[in-house]
Amino acid sequence: MRRLVTTLLLSALALMVAGCASTKVYTEDVSTLMVSSDGKTFAVLGPRYHYLFDMPPAMAQSMASGFRTRLTAVVLRDFHVGADGLTWGLVRLQLMDNASPSDRKEALAMHFNTTKDGLVYYTHHLKGKRYLARPDTPTAAQASGAAATSLDQSYRVTVQDAQGSADMMKLLSPVTFLAGTGFVIANPGVVLFALPVAGLEP
Repeated sequence: MRRLVTTLLLSALALMVAGCASTKVYTEDVSTLMVSSDGKTFAVLGPRYHYLFDMPPAMAQSMASGFRTRLTAVVLRDFHVGADGLTWGLVRLQLMDNASPSDRKEALAMHFNTTKDGLVYYTHHLKGKRYLARPDTPTAAQASGAAATSLDQSYRVTVQDAQGSADMMKLLSPVTFLAGTGFVIANPGVVLFALPVAGLEP
């Protein structure tokens, strides 16, 4: 019995070590965050990968609010990519120092929280999927009108990649670029618009 338990423990340890060894860490430079016209998808378009996340109602509402240009986003932890490209990460939206009392009131009505120091914020565990960018899809920086869709600078996000399959086995992004329309998700009726936040803090 003791030998069986020891064998099982060693096997579990070997699997853990193998899992750690297969995890690759890379960085993604982000200069554009986007939301879909139907308010259901939050997108990060990198030069190599596209990340599509389900967008919670509070985030969608804040993107259409009067204080949207006085929001900043903070990546609280590294993003993780698992089997089948499933991706998750912890992000916080928070009001900047130049937000007005009415901005604060509006945000709190959208289920934002506040700290004892007065910071008004909304934290969400983003869940979605990573895709390979299609070869013919320009990056947001390359697309026309990029100045209107870019953040104030490029920000670097660290990604923990536990997906073992080669790129050729990964799904191609449903995001394409149509001249005169911009970025669309699969159906041309679902258009991506720039996320109007002031900045992103790594």
